[in-house]
Amino acid sequence: MNGGATDGGNGFRTAQMALFTATVFAGATLLFWIQPLFTKMALPLLGGSSSVWNTAMVFFQAMLLAGYAYAHLLSRYLRPSIQVIVHAATLSAAALFLPVGIDAGWRPEEAASPTLWLLALLTACLGAPFFAVAATAPLVQRWFSQTNHPDARDPYFLYAASNAGSVAVLLAFPFLIEPQLTNQAQAWAWAIGFAALAFGVLGCGAMMMKGPRQSVAEAESTAAPRMRPSWRQRGGWVLYAGVPSAMLLGVTAHISSDIASAPLLWVLPLSLYLLTFVNAFATRPLIPPAIASRAMAFALVALATVFAWREPASVILPLHLLASFAIALGCHGELARRRPAPAALTEFYLFLSVGGLAGGAFVALLAPQLFDSVLEYPLSIVLAAALMPHATRSVTKGDLILITLIAAVMLGIRALATMQIDVDLPGVVLAGICAVLAALVLSRQFRPRAFALCIAALLIGEFWAPRQDDVLWTGRSFFGVYRVTESEDPPVRTLTHGTTIHGGEWIGEGGPTPTAYFTESSPIVEVIRKARSQRDRLRVGVAGLGIGSLSYYRQPGDEWRYYEIDPLIRWLTAESGYFQMLPANAPEADIMIGDARLAIAMEPDGRFDLLIMDAFASDAVPMHLLTQEALSLYADKLADDGVLMLHISNRILDLAPAIGTTTASLGFSAKIGRMTRIDEDIDPLGAPTIWVAIAQDAPTLERLGLDERWSPLEASNARAWRDDFSSFVDAILWTGGRN
Repeated sequence: MNGGATDGGNGFRTAQMALFTATVFAGATLLFWIQPLFTKMALPLLGGSSSVWNTAMVFFQAMLLAGYAYAHLLSRYLRPSIQVIVHAATLSAAALFLPVGIDAGWRPEEAASPTLWLLALLTACLGAPFFAVAATAPLVQRWFSQTNHPDARDPYFLYAASNAGSVAVLLAFPFLIEPQLTNQAQAWAWAIGFAALAFGVLGCGAMMMKGPRQSVAEAESTAAPRMRPSWRQRGGWVLYAGVPSAMLLGVTAHISSDIASAPLLWVLPLSLYLLTFVNAFATRPLIPPAIASRAMAFALVALATVFAWREPASVILPLHLLASFAIALGCHGELARRRPAPAALTEFYLFLSVGGLAGGAFVALLAPQLFDSVLEYPLSIVLAAALMPHATRSVTKGDLILITLIAAVMLGIRALATMQIDVDLPGVVLAGICAVLAALVLSRQFRPRAFALCIAALLIGEFWAPRQDDVLWTGRSFFGVYRVTESEDPPVRTLTHGTTIHGGEWIGEGGPTPTAYFTESSPIVEVIRKARSQRDRLRVGVAGLGIGSLSYYRQPGDEWRYYEIDPLIRWLTAESGYFQMLPANAPEADIMIGDARLAIAMEPDGRFDLLIMDAFASDAVPMHLLTQEALSLYADKLADDGVLMLHISNRILDLAPAIGTTTASLGFSAKIGRMTRIDEDIDPLGAPTIWVAIAQDAPTLERLGLDERWSPLEASNARAWRDDFSSFVDAILWTGGRN
């Protein structure tokens, strides 16, 4: 390599390095900025379901695959100068779809598959620009490998820079971008960034063409016969990319279904996932491969040991995040170790994206069709264990004995915890047993097959141990996993969505009667009765069908209409026979299928005396139902003296501050009612619950004459939520302040 002005002296090489690095960084920033932004735009159209993000992730992974395939074909079959021209044309065509947004005509229909509808929406509105940006990183890295820069022989450090850009924007999104910019402002800023990226790509192409045509990497490939990757190598790339991808979506669904489907809970797992790429492909990894491998083994054992635990959430949820990070760290470290020479760079990225798509599609698309529980997550854990770096793959007789012992102990512990058995093991004894089992499993970490089977044995208690409650039915849809259980003492049949009870009915003598949040002493029941006392008949709208508990309080002459987004819930409540609340009290109930807010918008103004918003999925928060625009819409649909009721019970978040500010910004009056302590002698089947009553003026609420459990809900320093702005970070900060 020669210095000088013509062939690239130090100044030119510095500029070359800076431009290629900045372009790859900017492309990744745009790529991972638009993901949470556009998904947040689409979220309200599908009821705020946590499945929206996982389905969108499959689309993003598919577009990455398409972009990588395009880059591979261009670099393999076209001259460098033609590659630059073709990609410039691709970027220009994609610019015609900017700024990104969702046209008002996009509305899901009841008969349409939510998954297919969302994929169609993403393809039509975002597909072209996302594809163009996705193709940029591998193409620009390939161009760099064709320069005469000294680092061209190993251009994979640019992949680390790319992932660093991804992590930076993902972390900035919930904390800096989302709290400051509306969705529309972000869309325009993204369009400007797209234009800047296009100029950067053209600059990289020009720098590639300016230097000598044969790079260091190409010189090395001609000095020794080039070996094409074998299919065994390609299969390894797919596996070590696919398992962390499946883990990513599994842990994201696990935490977002119990808290909220919001960008913060999407980007935290994704940021940790991408950080593992940064570490693995860095010139000097911060966490060496040997340490990453050991961390992966410890994470797998810890995750399998406590997989069935749900509380305390402040400990368990971070554990899932950290474990998924460690597993991805180990897998991506092995992936980096197996990377090929630069001549096969685009092919490597192509198969890496195949693995990412396969893992994502398995979790988001295939698993809901195959399993009626979230079985894909533990399966991913077992498969990750099988990918541990190994000394031997054989399974000995001693391994089989250990696996059987672990499975038997875990089944026994689970049985004692769930059945009515008069054995009380102290917590320290259980912890000691789990610690011994974990140590035994760790001893097999260098034998991947035995290690994976031991991990499966640790997990088996969650899925095969007998339970105290008889499970009558399990089902799954786009909107979550449901389970119907029945207990003998007390005789109650319950619907659980995710890990949250969504209603139950007493099936003993005098039944069916409602339990949990809808018993006689519940604040919502008090409001229903007080509202009825002021009029001859009550016109009620209810968002969220559940098991139809509120229909128990319907009186002849009342007019009730339900809004439910999941057709499976309508079948379960009204047709399956598992629950009798709705058939017994409102057999002709009017049930509208679709997102509650969109359906309510179609109702005439003044339609309801009472509008009840109880549309929560598991414990997740449907933020689009709580914005200024949403509350204003509901107010329009109420009679002059009508009342809006919001059910805001949540195990993790305090939603009252943001709702207080939002109602105050509209000039509405609000009161909050809590049933925080259940007196077993008075209401043994009740559950703690929090409701907010809202009216357009204070006298309306005063005329109800609510009891001492109700107090005014004042405005706070939290920002009001709008359709174009809602910050999940605010809810967390206010929850932390209250605690």
